Amino acid sequence: MLKRTPQTRLYGLALLTFILSATLILYPLLFFSGQKMAGYDAFNYNWNYWWMRHALSTPNLNIYLNDFVFYPVMSNFGYHALAAVWFPIWLIVEPILGTLGAVNLILWLGCTLNGFVTFAWLRSEKIIPFWAIIGGLAIQFSPLIRYFYYNTHLNLMNWFWLPLHLLMWRWLVQSVEYRHYRRMIFLIILQGIGIWGLGLSDLQFPIFTAFVLVPYGLLTLWRSEKRVLLIGAGVGVVGIGLALLWFAGPLPYMLQFTGTLPDQVVTDRPGIPFPRGFLHPDEIWWYWNVPTVGGFIFIGILITLIFARKASPKAHFSRHSDYPNAGKWFWLCVATPPFLFSLGADITLFGITIPMPYRLLFDLTNGQLRMPWRLAPIFLLSGAAFIGISWSVYRIGAKWRYAFGGMMLILILGFDTRLFATAPLDDVFYPYQFYETMGNEPYDYVVVEVPMSVGTGEVLFDDARAVQLQYYGIVHEKRMVNGFISRAPLESFYGYNVDDPLFSWLGQRRALMPELVVPQLRRIITEYPVGYIVIHQNMIDKGRYHPTLQEIFGFFNSHPDLVCPVFLEQDTVVYRTTWHPDGCPQRIPPMIDDAYVVDIGANNDPFYIGMGFHNPEAVAGISVRWTGAQSETQLHLDLPAGAYQMEWVAQAFLADNPTEFFINGMSLGVYDVPVAGLTPVLIMLPADLVGDGEHITITARYESATSPSSLGMNNDDRPLAIMVDAVRFIPIP
Repeated sequence: MLKRTPQTRLYGLALLTFILSATLILYPLLFFSGQKMAGYDAFNYNWNYWWMRHALSTPNLNIYLNDFVFYPVMSNFGYHALAAVWFPIWLIVEPILGTLGAVNLILWLGCTLNGFVTFAWLRSEKIIPFWAIIGGLAIQFSPLIRYFYYNTHLNLMNWFWLPLHLLMWRWLVQSVEYRHYRRMIFLIILQGIGIWGLGLSDLQFPIFTAFVLVPYGLLTLWRSEKRVLLIGAGVGVVGIGLALLWFAGPLPYMLQFTGTLPDQVVTDRPGIPFPRGFLHPDEIWWYWNVPTVGGFIFIGILITLIFARKASPKAHFSRHSDYPNAGKWFWLCVATPPFLFSLGADITLFGITIPMPYRLLFDLTNGQLRMPWRLAPIFLLSGAAFIGISWSVYRIGAKWRYAFGGMMLILILGFDTRLFATAPLDDVFYPYQFYETMGNEPYDYVVVEVPMSVGTGEVLFDDARAVQLQYYGIVHEKRMVNGFISRAPLESFYGYNVDDPLFSWLGQRRALMPELVVPQLRRIITEYPVGYIVIHQNMIDKGRYHPTLQEIFGFFNSHPDLVCPVFLEQDTVVYRTTWHPDGCPQRIPPMIDDAYVVDIGANNDPFYIGMGFHNPEAVAGISVRWTGAQSETQLHLDLPAGAYQMEWVAQAFLADNPTEFFINGMSLGVYDVPVAGLTPVLIMLPADLVGDGEHITITARYESATSPSSLGMNNDDRPLAIMVDAVRFIPIP
């Protein structure tokens, strides 16, 4: 049983403090879990954990070789930000809280550890509890680090690794110096596992940690009398870490990675504007391209340099640790390089543009360390150590003075970091039932999402929301084309986004070319195979009111030999392909008042409309569509065999419009559509022309279509022919 010593009480109180502050920082996520979620990247990390569980539990799948996104490309996930270090927690908690709840818990744990481990490390550097608490809160409250929480960057929120590795190395040095060999072996293994954890967090964290651990390691080596043993311990730590990353991590796949990554331009990389960004945070602090820090640490360093001259630059001892600390000037020196790198490619002072050292780091990493501001938390950690060591030699006196001073500093810190300004949250992904249906099907196929778009850490094409549709892979558990990979070669996705006739058209990046799209669609339906095509109307520019949608529905509905509409949920229309073993259901309109009715302009009319219709609109409280987008307009449907009276409830634009109607290419005659209000136009459908009723195409070929703008009526430049409210099919006994 742990003894209740002053030290354990102190650390228990500190842990409680950082738990409460983490709860304060993340309370919107915690209190609205299941309703709201953090930031754009939530889809990626939730899918990551599902994928790891799926790959580990399914024969012949490999976590790091993956065609479940960007299909049919087999992608190398060696450089993908899996954030696998948190996977065990997700695996345990997800069955209880669901994946979004599990991720929120991970965010809370990461936030708590960022503060508490920083506090523990600052204490090891002979910093009194007062300043160690303030330093931990400064890291938790930092706008830059809160950005990672509120964008679900589970890979980049883990700044506790830096002070934790400093602590582990300190313990290891102590065991070497005092010849505690068993403890030394244990700590070598422990820190080797810590190196593994760095690599499983994000591949940038070994770089981040090196900024503090390498200079600290060199300092301890210079001070030590057992340098050979200490070097051996360091080699052991790195060796164990690399071995774990090789046998249980991404290292072999990183070495196998080939391909061309998108070019990066150093001047496009966002740095923290100097000096403004180090004096106060922007009002909107949660965007990646407008990073600011706030003035607490930067101004604190300046005040310390001016006023805290009593603090000794020499190492000293204290009651709670008998190993010398590094000293305040050491940590100020360590803080300087990441501070300079975080400024970006250039700074402008007094009208003069000054190139900054980040340009060298950018070239050294071939442009892949693409966010200079991500180095700023290293500056904050080291700066907190400099401030804490400097002011720890001052004694405030009575405890109430510490309490009052602490409250004042926390208030200043909260206002400085805009703690009161919570980043906006996104609604959770809508739980479509049709994805559940797909997940329950025992078939192996590919799901194509529309709009089609893929993205990487370097580039997102077009509507970035379409990339988020990867999230639904957790539900349907099928391969898909849409998705995100942190690092992917251009060869994996560039053609989809620019050159591919089908997928570029479905991503609204090129015009429809039916002579190319039809054979390609026919081929992939069989070869992939494609099971479903899911059309998200709300993501097509202006949603249901965009002409691209009418073109997509018209094209798909005119090819019943390839696809058929099967699900309509919320604003999403789902087509099943003819490859699918369950086949295509009949497309018979609902019967209303003894007639099969296609309600034109209603939510379900995408099941039936063909080329030639304009977007739906409401006129006098009823849903309608105008025809005239092409020289003729089509409907596609199925009917029970027999004869029908077809009734078009329609109105012509400008003047009566003679219109010839066809069924499956056979003329039914010419009928006048009047201009004087919505009027039923009655056309006979003989039983012999209806046949078995499958795959019926009704065509209306009108005499004229005129745009209101050409007549000077308004700015509507759509060619308008006839407005249609409904098409009714009345069976004839």
